[in-house]
Amino acid sequence: MLYLAGIPLGRDPGMIFNIGNMRVLWFADTPSNYSAPGSPFNGTGWVSALENEISGKLDLAVAFIDRSARRRDSRRSDQKGPDRVTWNKDVQHGVTYYPIRRRFDRRDIDRLVSVVTGRSRKEEALVGLYAEIVRDFRPDIIQIFGSEHSYGLVAEKVDVPVLLHLQSIMNPYFKAFLPPGVNWREYLYTPFTPGSILHKFLIRKRWEWACAREARIFKAVRYYLGRTGWDREQVLKFNPDARFFHGGEILRQPFYYADIDAIGSIPSTLRLVTTISEPTYKGFDMVLRTGLILKETYGIDFEWNVYGNVDPAFFERITGITAERAGITVSGVATAEQLVDAIAHSSMYVHPSYIDNSPNSVCEAQLLGAAVVATNVGGVPSLIEDGVNGFLVRSGNPEEIAERVVAMYRNKTLLRRVGHQARDMALARHDRQAITRELLSVYRTITGLDPESSTN
Repeated sequence: MLYLAGIPLGRDPGMIFNIGNMRVLWFADTPSNYSAPGSPFNGTGWVSALENEISGKLDLAVAFIDRSARRRDSRRSDQKGPDRVTWNKDVQHGVTYYPIRRRFDRRDIDRLVSVVTGRSRKEEALVGLYAEIVRDFRPDIIQIFGSEHSYGLVAEKVDVPVLLHLQSIMNPYFKAFLPPGVNWREYLYTPFTPGSILHKFLIRKRWEWACAREARIFKAVRYYLGRTGWDREQVLKFNPDARFFHGGEILRQPFYYADIDAIGSIPSTLRLVTTISEPTYKGFDMVLRTGLILKETYGIDFEWNVYGNVDPAFFERITGITAERAGITVSGVATAEQLVDAIAHSSMYVHPSYIDNSPNSVCEAQLLGAAVVATNVGGVPSLIEDGVNGFLVRSGNPEEIAERVVAMYRNKTLLRRVGHQARDMALARHDRQAITRELLSVYRTITGLDPESSTN
C-alpha cells in the first residue's frame, strides 16, 4: 500500500485491476479543460488535448494555479492576509478539478518586495496546499507537468509516486539565456530606464529561484517522462538514480484537423513563419540578422511573420537592426487556428532558438507539412534529420540560416519532399492513441501493474 500521513492511498502493486480504476492526479500550469485561462498565450493547449484522450480511461484530477479574474468561495483557507492560498474542488465531465487561488504580486514593485521579504514562505504555503489536495483525491500516481514551477516539490511531502513530465529544463536554459556577445549588464541596462531595469532584474531573479527549485525537485522525484535523449541526459546529471521513460506529446487539435490538401502549396513569394516568446534565448536577434542578410545580401523579396509575445525593442538595440529594416513583421500572439493558416501558406518555418529540448512549435509546423529550418541545439536533432524531414543549422549563425533558406526556396522539389516527410514523421510521432497507450503503460509500470514496460 501507499501511504500519506498514515492514510492508505494506493493499492497492492501485485493486484491486477482495470486501468479505469486507477486514480491519477495532474499538477499543471493550465486549467486544461476546466475553463479558459483568460490569457492570449496558447502554449499549453497540448495538456487539454491529452486530457481529451485519457480522461475516460481512468479516474483523473487536474490541479492548477487559477489566474483567472473569477473568484469562487474557497474550500479551505488557513492562511490570512495578502499571501492567503486556497483551493476549490469541482467535478466537470467526469474529471475532478482543483483550482488553486492565491493573491499574486502583479506590479514589479510588489514583486521586488517579495524578493526582499522572502519568497520561500509563500512557496512553502503552496506546497502544503498541494499535499492537502493529494490527501483529498488519494491518487495512485501524481503527474507533474514541467519542472519550471513549484508543483514538483510535493514529492517531498507525499509517499505517492510522482512522474515529472519534462517541458523546459530551467538550468541548461538559463545557461543559454543571453544571446552570444551580450552580458548581464547589457541585458539589465538596455534600455536604461528604471522600469525596464527593475523588470529585467526580476526576470533574472525569478530564473535563479526557478533553477535552484528545479535542482531540488530533481533530487526528490524519481520518475521522468521525456521525448529526447537530451531530456534524459539532463535528468541524469541531477539525479543519477532517476528512472526515465520515453513518451510523446499530443499537440493542439487544430494542427491535426487542418485540411492540408486544400491549403498546402508553396507560395510564389518567399514566405517565412516563426513563433517565438519573450526569453532572449529564443533567438529573435537571429531573426533580425537573418532578415537583413536576406534583404541586403541576397536581395530577395520575402515576407517573414513572427508570432508570439516577443518585445522587439531590446533585440533591435543590441543588434542595431530594426524589424522594419530587416523586413520582419511582428504579428503578436496568435490563436492555434491563425497559426495553422499562416504556417500552411508559408514557404518554410524557421526556428532560431539558442536552446530547446523538443519545441512543440517545430512539431506543429512539421505536422502541417512545413519544411523547417532549425538550429542544431538541445533535443531538436531528435525531431529533425537534416535534409530528410527538415534542415539543421548551427546556432547563432544567421549567414547559414539565410543560405539554407535561399537554397531550399530555389529547390521547390526538395522543399516539397522534405515537407511531406516532415508531416509523415510528425503524424507517427504525435499519434494520439499511441501516446495515450504509452502513458497508460508508464502509469502501470510505476504503480507495479506492468513491470515489463520498457524504459530508456
